[in-house]
Amino acid sequence: MKRKVLNLMKVTIFVLAWLVCLYGSAQEITVRGNVSDANGDPLIGATIQIKGSTIGTITDMDGRFVLQNVPSNSALEVSYLGMLTQTVALEGRSTINIVLQEDLELLDEIIVIGYGTAKRKDFTGSVSSVKLEDSPVALASNLNALEAIKGNVSGLDIGATNSAGGQPSMQMRGQKSISGSNDPLIVLDGVIFMGSINDINPNDIASFDILKDATSAAAYGSRSANGVIIITTKKGKSDKPIINFNASGSLQSWINRPKLMNGEQWIESVMARNNSTDLTWLKPQEAANREAGKETNWLDASTRTGWIQDYQLSVSGSGEKMNYYLSASYADNQGVIIGDDFNRASFLGKIKTDITSWLEIGVDAAFTKSDYSGVGAAINQAYVMSPYGVMYRDEEKKLLEKYPYTQSGQNPLWGVTNGSRDNTDLRDNFRMNAYTVIKLPWLPGLSYRFNYAGNIGKERRSDFYYESHYVKEGAYDDESRYSPEAYQNLLSNANGSIDNRNITSWVIDNILNYVANFDKHSIDLTLVATRDRRDYKREVMTGNDFAANGNTTLGINGLHKATVQKITLEGDRRSNIGYLGRASYSFDNKYFLTASYRRDGASVFGVNQKWGDFMAFGSAWRITNEPFMNDENILDDLKLKLSWGKNGNQGLSPYGTLSTIRNGAEAAARYQFGNSSNILYGMIPGTLGNADLGWETTESWNTGFESAWLNNRIFLDVDLYFSKTTDQIFERNIPVMTGFKTIKSSLGQINNRGVEITLRTMNITKQDFTWMTGVTFWLNRNKLAHLYGEDLDGDGKEDDDISNSRFIGKPLGAIYGYVQDGIVQETDTEYMEKNGVSAGVPKYKDLDGDKVITAADRDILGYTTPNFKLNMSNTLTYKNFDLYFMFTGTFGGGGYFLKANREAYMTNGSGLFNSNSIYIPWWTPENKSNKYPSAVFSGDGGRFMGLQSRGFVRLQDVTLSHTFKDKWLKDLNISNLKLFLTAKNLFTITNWEGDDPEVGSAVRENTYPVLTSFSLGANISF
Repeated sequence: MKRKVLNLMKVTIFVLAWLVCLYGSAQEITVRGNVSDANGDPLIGATIQIKGSTIGTITDMDGRFVLQNVPSNSALEVSYLGMLTQTVALEGRSTINIVLQEDLELLDEIIVIGYGTAKRKDFTGSVSSVKLEDSPVALASNLNALEAIKGNVSGLDIGATNSAGGQPSMQMRGQKSISGSNDPLIVLDGVIFMGSINDINPNDIASFDILKDATSAAAYGSRSANGVIIITTKKGKSDKPIINFNASGSLQSWINRPKLMNGEQWIESVMARNNSTDLTWLKPQEAANREAGKETNWLDASTRTGWIQDYQLSVSGSGEKMNYYLSASYADNQGVIIGDDFNRASFLGKIKTDITSWLEIGVDAAFTKSDYSGVGAAINQAYVMSPYGVMYRDEEKKLLEKYPYTQSGQNPLWGVTNGSRDNTDLRDNFRMNAYTVIKLPWLPGLSYRFNYAGNIGKERRSDFYYESHYVKEGAYDDESRYSPEAYQNLLSNANGSIDNRNITSWVIDNILNYVANFDKHSIDLTLVATRDRRDYKREVMTGNDFAANGNTTLGINGLHKATVQKITLEGDRRSNIGYLGRASYSFDNKYFLTASYRRDGASVFGVNQKWGDFMAFGSAWRITNEPFMNDENILDDLKLKLSWGKNGNQGLSPYGTLSTIRNGAEAAARYQFGNSSNILYGMIPGTLGNADLGWETTESWNTGFESAWLNNRIFLDVDLYFSKTTDQIFERNIPVMTGFKTIKSSLGQINNRGVEITLRTMNITKQDFTWMTGVTFWLNRNKLAHLYGEDLDGDGKEDDDISNSRFIGKPLGAIYGYVQDGIVQETDTEYMEKNGVSAGVPKYKDLDGDKVITAADRDILGYTTPNFKLNMSNTLTYKNFDLYFMFTGTFGGGGYFLKANREAYMTNGSGLFNSNSIYIPWWTPENKSNKYPSAVFSGDGGRFMGLQSRGFVRLQDVTLSHTFKDKWLKDLNISNLKLFLTAKNLFTITNWEGDDPEVGSAVRENTYPVLTSFSLGANISF
């Protein structure tokens, strides 16, 4: 009996304990908390879901959430785009704060490729991605979208801008075309963009995906040989409207500008160069200014502190059925060169809605209005003005003197600030992209997308020179030159022009896509039919001589009053059509294959070469998913990849394959019939067409790996590539007996090979402090394999094109000339005797050993292209502070410093018109310089050019920001407030003696300098 009671008690206790556990597991609570990132910023719209169920919620504007009826012993899954998903066990807690870390697993991110997207870990090609949205780089006042990614993408070279609001040059994986374009193709929100990249507001950009190899770019076939840059604009993220306002102001300065000579240095230089023994050559006012100690620094007078204002207001949101993004921006840039100004207003509206579960439609529309009006000061004149020259003929009224009395040199500000010239340059651009996506219901994974993108660009330019612009040179005190009577006599010189350009284009894409997963297999099939067209029309109206009209009061609006009027019309049309098939396959997340074929037709090519075929194959192996890889290995992920493909480039303008006819007086076909004095003009052949002109084709290989190490703390990507571009389009000489001198032909071959390395490391990850480093390295070597195929000298080898510095088997950009061997000294008697020179001139090496310097002594001295580029960025976060900085380095490469600057050193003939921008210890019998010639050296047929290295290291970007998290922000309904300070191009380390090694070789050209800027701004969200 006792045993039965005991057993009954055991069973009762067990059942009671089980019931208690059951009650505890079934007990439901309300969980409250907030979700933030590593910086403490609230994450709006983060998803909180009970693990294993569909019950969940999202965070509000402050990152807070409330979730009811949650089992107390359950776990929550917290996710947010771009962050690592985190699972949190409640263990009975009703309040919990969650910090999400950035998803550094780059191999798992979604990348945008041609006509679709792909997971990076599954892709076989070479793609670099830059997430611009919310990054420190986006805080800088970048007026051009490309400036934001400069130095962040290995293999992509982005140059300096050449004016306020200018567009930098760009080149990917080396120069592939000699005569055609080397610019990558721009794709905006999935559609080929045929406008100017300056019409894309950098503040609206979310990310860049750069397709570099043939496999990734082959989807765009005929225009992808130079790579593809895919730009994706922002979209809504939160289920509640988010209002964001961004404002910044920047100061710009020309830190590394040349230092001009002072007055006495300039006089010493001119006297030495011209063997002058007195100062009688000075103009009276120059002598008076020197006596009074009055000098003018013309570079100071022609420049100023630049200023940029940049504002953007956006509203965005996302719901279950709709996503929208609206923005308005305004940027104003007062350049450092007086008169060089730019401003832009832009608007973007995006809306996407799900009509049903299988039908989605969307429209993106943007309008940009840009103003480039004005004329920049003539910097090339500022370099050569006498420091004692006259700036104003009336100091009090600030009336400019056109000729500062230096050998007819013109005032750099003439026509800029004195009202003698009116210049306008207004450009409008409207673009729209409408699309429809249908998820075909009869087969899961099958979808159809239709894109229509239209672009309308209008440019209205005008330039008018009033009669006052042509004031005559005369005595300094002869004010009659500026009198109304004098101007009246100059009306015949007044002239103007109106230049209107209209550019319209459209693109239509039909995209059929099928995605399926079964067992361990995954396939992605894409079919595309696309076509596009671009129309260009230009109307130029000119008017000269207003003497008969008697005035120019109406300015450009009175062009019809000119005695001589002319209207020129021109235009062209280019059309393309293409068909694409692409298949991607993966097995067990280990083995990946991609194949594509595209057939393109282009109107610009000859009738025999309208169509081109472009194909690509790619493979990848994720070796870390193999069973033989140890899970304890420091290697977290490794993907090996190999690809091959052909891409095209349209290196020809419309109608470039056709023969042309010339007529009128310009044709010089004059006829006179009988005794009549009338001259009649006939028509003659202009150029000889070539129906066989076709595509420049680039065939390329790419191999490499993508890897992650040490628990995803280190990411290392390496690519090696080789490409050959054939059928370069050249003007080739032909026998004159044909009636023509040249004909365009497809010939020649350029090879490129290189290495690209991208390294990203998470050095420190602590709660209050993180430190990340990014490194990009790239090296490219190109070679001119073939050119014209001629062997005119009969040596059995293909001839070089020496006049254009093109050498078979050598890289492009060769610097070809004489090897300087110092300066001829008084003891070099044999050299002086053999070459008929005197001491103090440049001395050159006698390479052929005949003791005489001739053309046979020339050699390749170097190359303008750099040896390699190396950039490094660091991002440090401490509590609410973020610091970002980037160093960029260009190593190797050279240039002729004095090639375009002979007046910067040499005497300009017998005159006194010399530069005051270089003051050096030239050679004299007492100062036996072995670097610079004597002051009287006047050139030697272009031999002496001053070859120098253009390598440099620069601190390109610095950004310091602070995010406020104080409670008072909530009282103002502010969800986020960030203040930031940015700086660009703080210093440059270089041996280059010119203005800046990145700008170019000349100090006397009107080149826009590389600027140092400091910005202060705020970002506010409501």
